[in-house]
Formats: sequence, C-alpha cells, structure tokens
Amino acid sequence: MTRGYRLAAFALCLAAPVPALSHAALVTAETATAIRLQAGYDTGDPMAHAQVRIYAPDDPARPWGQGVTDREGGFEFIPDPLPGRWSVQVRQAGHGAMAYVEVGAAGPVSLSTATRPDRVQQAVMVALVAWGALGTALFALRKRGRGDASS
Repeated sequence: MTRGYRLAAFALCLAAPVPALSHAALVTAETATAIRLQAGYDTGDPMAHAQVRIYAPDDPARPWGQGVTDREGGFEFIPDPLPGRWSVQVRQAGHGAMAYVEVGAAGPVSLSTATRPDRVQQAVMVALVAWGALGTALFALRKRGRGDASS
C-alpha cells in the first residue's frame, strides 16, 4: 500500500461518525392559563411555606393536587380543563383560608376568597357559642342539683 492510500484510509477513519459524549438542553414551551395565589395573614405577613391543597369540581373530597407556598406566600398551578368551581385551601400553624376559582370552558373566569366570615356568619357563630355555653352551664347545674338532693 502506498503512502497516499494510507493517508486516505487514515482520513476516512477520522471522518467516520463517532458517538458524541456530550448532552444537549431541550426546552418545550406551551401556553396555559395558570391560577396564581398570594396567601398572607391579616397583619400583612406572608404565609411562607404554607400547605396548599387543591380540590377539583368533580371530586371535592379528595385533593386533586397539593404543594407549598413560596417564601412570599405565592403559589401557582394550572388546573385541568374541567369546568366548575375549583377550591384551594391554604393552611399553616392552625390558620387557614379558602379560595374558589370558577373555571369555564375557556379557562378561569372568576376568583373569590373566603378568608373572613361576613357579619351574618359572625352573628350566627356568636349565637351558637352562647347557646352551647348556656346548655353546658344548665347541664352542670342540673347534675349538681341532683348530687346535693341525694346526699
């Protein structure tokens, strides 16, 4: 074999495909309608790292998804294209709030929160607590009265 053929064979070996040992980065993007929440206390402090549970309209008893708020109390999720009322519960250290998102066929259409009871709810709660306290007091007095009469 002549020197020219050897050089040509060597060049062909160098030009042959060799598996690459590097990797590539891939990014896919799509548009979606996300629900963005901001959870905080009435003092203005964020509910940092609070537990979040999301309930779908077709199964309000079992969480559809869950997560944790960021350090500013923010949380974001993309609901399934299931129309109806989605419920989002945020809880931390015994405190909690609910938000409701109405999702239509074209995506979320409205957002409402239930963080504080209104005046009617407050009045009903006060009346129920008073009624319970009165019932407990009367029950205790009845037991005490029976105990004194039988001695």
